Amino acid sequence: MDALTKRYINDLAQRILSVYQITIPITNIEDIVRRMGGYIEEKYGFDDLCDGTIRKVEADHFCIAISPFQNEQRKAFTIAHELGHLFLHMGYGTDRKLWEEQDETVYRRFGTSNQEYQANEFAAAFLMPIDVYKQKLEEYSVGDKVDISKVADYFNVSISAASNRGKFLGYLVW
Repeated sequence: MDALTKRYINDLAQRILSVYQITIPITNIEDIVRRMGGYIEEKYGFDDLCDGTIRKVEADHFCIAISPFQNEQRKAFTIAHELGHLFLHMGYGTDRKLWEEQDETVYRRFGTSNQEYQANEFAAAFLMPIDVYKQKLEEYSVGDKVDISKVADYFNVSISAASNRGKFLGYLVW
């Protein structure tokens, strides 16, 4: 994904946080989904190894289905990932024509397509906005060492998600 696309996605996530007056850290992502016009259901027996899906269910509503076999941090990231599909690829609140064209298409968190990378970028930007992320890196640093577990705890994400965010932003070395 090129730098311009990443910047667009991070800016979009920031605008969504602002429009819906979402404070960081996000402590109840299910409530946020409800305020946006959606609902979440747990789904057993996904037909592959996906963690979640999203689909349009009515003119202004959507449904996110998630696997119940995830810990709370993973569920939050999966839900945020599906919100990435909602705003980026389905046009919800961003492109009326695209949203109106949505039918029974189901977007799923699985695979390595450009859309999946974009939805992951959105999820990271939504849960860990750049400015707050950088602040927490500085707060939990001693010298040139960062306690990434404290960063992850603050944002209610996995250590892997917090670490990857820092690496993709260029704040942490590989």
